[in-house]
Amino acid sequence: MKDIEPPAHVHLRDGDLPYWTSVMRARTRDEWADTDLVLAAQLARCLADIENQQALIDAEGTLIVNDRGMSVVNPRVSVAEQYARRAQAIMRTLRMGGRAAGRSADAQHSRQLERTARRLQAEAPDDGLLA
Repeated sequence: MKDIEPPAHVHLRDGDLPYWTSVMRARTRDEWADTDLVLAAQLARCLADIENQQALIDAEGTLIVNDRGMSVVNPRVSVAEQYARRAQAIMRTLRMGGRAAGRSADAQHSRQLERTARRLQAEAPDDGLLA
């Protein structure tokens, strides 16, 4: 089962693509509206930015020494928090994350079927018969 591709008018960086795939797999294909895909791309970029900032924080430390020789909180911490708030806002707009009220049993069942189909496809031998 082929994943949904980003719309042609939306730019994703190479590092955003794993997050795009994860976001797309959070719903079944028929649950994604065209307008949702733009927000999903924004979410993928935001999640990639969070990871990039976190990697830099891990390398530099949460506390750094400023020009006066004093320990201060790394400004990247604030940037990562801003990205996290943005990601949460986009997820709320997309009604993603957690067990939201009103989530139907039908949607849960559809998601389970799609996950099962993906697993079976991954386990199937590649005999060239499936597209």
